[in-house]
Amino acid sequence: MIITQNMLKKWINIPENILEVTNQKIIEVESFEALNSSTNLVVGKVLTCQAHPNSDHLNITTVDLGDRIENIVCGAPNVAKDQYVIVAQVGSVLPGDFKIKKSVIRGQESAGMICSLKELGIDESLIPDDFSDGIYNFNQPKEIGSPALEALSLEGWTMTLGLTPNRGDLLSVLGFALDLGSLTNQSVKIPTFNIKEINKENKVKVEIKSKGCLRYYAREFSDLKIKESPWWLKSALLAHDIKPINNVVDISNYVLIEYGTPLHMFDQDKVKTDHIVVRDAKHKENVVTLDEVKRVLNSDDVVITNGSEVIAIGGVMGLENSMIDNNTTRVILEAALFDPKRIAKTSKRLNLKSDASLRFERGIDENRVLLGLERASELLIELADAKVSKGIVEVISKKQNRPEIKVDKNYFNESLGIEIKEKELLTYFKNYNYEVLVQDNNYIITPPTYRLDLEIDADILEEVSRMYGLNQIPTLKHLSQTNGYLTPKQKLTRSFRHELADMGLNEIISYTLVEEKDVYRYLHIGDPVSVLMPLSEDKKTLRQSLAHGLLQTISYNQKRQQEAVNVYEIGHVFAKGIEKTHLGIAMSGQWHKSFWQKEGIKTDFYVLKGILDKLTQQIGVDLKYVASSSHDKLHPYRQADIVLNDQVIGYIGQVHPNEQKALDMNQTYILEVDFEDILAVDTTVEFQAISKYPNISRDLAIVVDQKVSAQALKDLIAQTVKKQLTSIHVFDVYEGSHIQEGKKSIAFSLVFNDVSKTLETEEVDKMMKKITSRLSYEYQAEVRK
Repeated sequence: MIITQNMLKKWINIPENILEVTNQKIIEVESFEALNSSTNLVVGKVLTCQAHPNSDHLNITTVDLGDRIENIVCGAPNVAKDQYVIVAQVGSVLPGDFKIKKSVIRGQESAGMICSLKELGIDESLIPDDFSDGIYNFNQPKEIGSPALEALSLEGWTMTLGLTPNRGDLLSVLGFALDLGSLTNQSVKIPTFNIKEINKENKVKVEIKSKGCLRYYAREFSDLKIKESPWWLKSALLAHDIKPINNVVDISNYVLIEYGTPLHMFDQDKVKTDHIVVRDAKHKENVVTLDEVKRVLNSDDVVITNGSEVIAIGGVMGLENSMIDNNTTRVILEAALFDPKRIAKTSKRLNLKSDASLRFERGIDENRVLLGLERASELLIELADAKVSKGIVEVISKKQNRPEIKVDKNYFNESLGIEIKEKELLTYFKNYNYEVLVQDNNYIITPPTYRLDLEIDADILEEVSRMYGLNQIPTLKHLSQTNGYLTPKQKLTRSFRHELADMGLNEIISYTLVEEKDVYRYLHIGDPVSVLMPLSEDKKTLRQSLAHGLLQTISYNQKRQQEAVNVYEIGHVFAKGIEKTHLGIAMSGQWHKSFWQKEGIKTDFYVLKGILDKLTQQIGVDLKYVASSSHDKLHPYRQADIVLNDQVIGYIGQVHPNEQKALDMNQTYILEVDFEDILAVDTTVEFQAISKYPNISRDLAIVVDQKVSAQALKDLIAQTVKKQLTSIHVFDVYEGSHIQEGKKSIAFSLVFNDVSKTLETEEVDKMMKKITSRLSYEYQAEVRK
């Protein structure tokens, strides 16, 4: 919300330290600056305007500046004699640090510049069409030599408030003035309006058939004249980043800024009837809004109709079929109050944000709706020569309930650690327009109607701390009788993070919400859980896999010429009644690169497997990898299930080429495991003295069927001689000549040791024979000589 000095001073005396006061006791200020940074601008009158002798597009003007007359060369096509214009004198500084100097332009002296609105720093998109391609000139005589910024209503400061969702009352100049007045002990006088009506009854009839509309006011105007708004109104809109259109539309926008009350004006001739019906939209009802976009509605939306045809989406935006245009002479003015939840839902689903919907979503004081209608009526009479029919149509379906909040008298002091006397506290409440009933031990507090966010005692506590001054509340050390510590699981998780970082991986934290259709893309752990009112459709459903964020991160980086991307995440996945912690790792490109040797280690299946094994084996967790083809987003021949204690806890493999292409990334490998299953394993480390007896190594090469996995063979060997076998590794797999078709040769390196004695050769021979016998029996293995 933007607050300008020009508009605020009409309501209240502004303290000199307004920035400090606002920041400390009202709301955070995002920016505070001069409304226009131009210096030394004056109003000038063009006395003469002649074509430049050495140019076909320049003009030589003489301009009266009040205390002198200057020659100024001007290139604007609309400059003319007798215009009252804005002149930047020699020495003036315009936005962008543009300094005006005396110069010679094609042989003619020029002492100053006649300014356009663009040169004053006003955004091109906001400049009225009449002045978009030339200088600005006043449509009425101004005092020559007077400050131009004052004549333009662009003097003073502008302040942008960083509003929080609960402070909807600050979405208007009046709302800010009320809060500032409470803080500075000033009264804000709410005006009353004496609208002169003609002797003609208001024929409009209103019927509310939707629970989404709480109240509706309508007034009827005739003989309007659509014309240009006066500059004071235009400048107010420009300061709030709103482009002036015409007097009728501009009045609606101005009242929105001033009172925070959204209004809507219908061309009565286009409405075709005097009967206004507010109802729920029909399922898949089609409309075209003022932004010329076709919208599809549903029964959650509130619509304004003429009894049969929709003419506006309630609280959000009007439609083309009833919009004000240059031929409009009769208007129905709407001031309504809608259910905030309904408007928020409609606005988000249609992806249609408007100034009106923003205010309705956060709640509007029901007492201010009629006030906004009256203010707009006054301006329509003043600026559009409108004639007002007698009477206001009023329909109220539901009134806002003001909560009565019961608070213990000691609650504020005990919670804030300060001492506020009851007299001081009651003064706060009076200044801020609270109604308070004092009981023996409690206060019964009723907030003002414009503070719809105050519902419970904690809300009042926050307000009291603001009134007292957050900077005056002492900061105390939290005294604890126990020292904090990490649980074993937290320690293990931290050590995993450190280990992964040491191995060159970067941790990411990705969105937990994904598009609904993609929730089962990589894993299916249960029924999906979706957000009822998502901010966008691609962030709607809770993820069931970490792969979404990992692969999107790789894709994002590689699209920006970062080829080597190695990332991991330890995060939560969700399903109905399920919340688990997973570990995910994704790697693409080089894992390590040696600039000196011009080579490195490129990521593949075994690099990724090795990283996971290094993490788990150091805590005594031995994982197994079983070839699989069940993961359709992984390469069918380069994937495996990760198994712990005969239970599948995850997957590992290369991302399917089609998936890589869809995500626009290079060859990528990924794994994901249920981290809780790993943490659940008893990781107590048992220390054992190093054997003082020598190891004996043997190599064993066997020929088996191609379908037999090396892991199965390793398991059988370990089971056969587990007491004396200290390690076993595969060092060769061979298929080809000298090996029968359909067979393969696998070579193992075995290391034997006995902690109680030196193993004899004969003992090792017996163990090797035992191994080969079992392999032959179980897998028809043949020992290669």
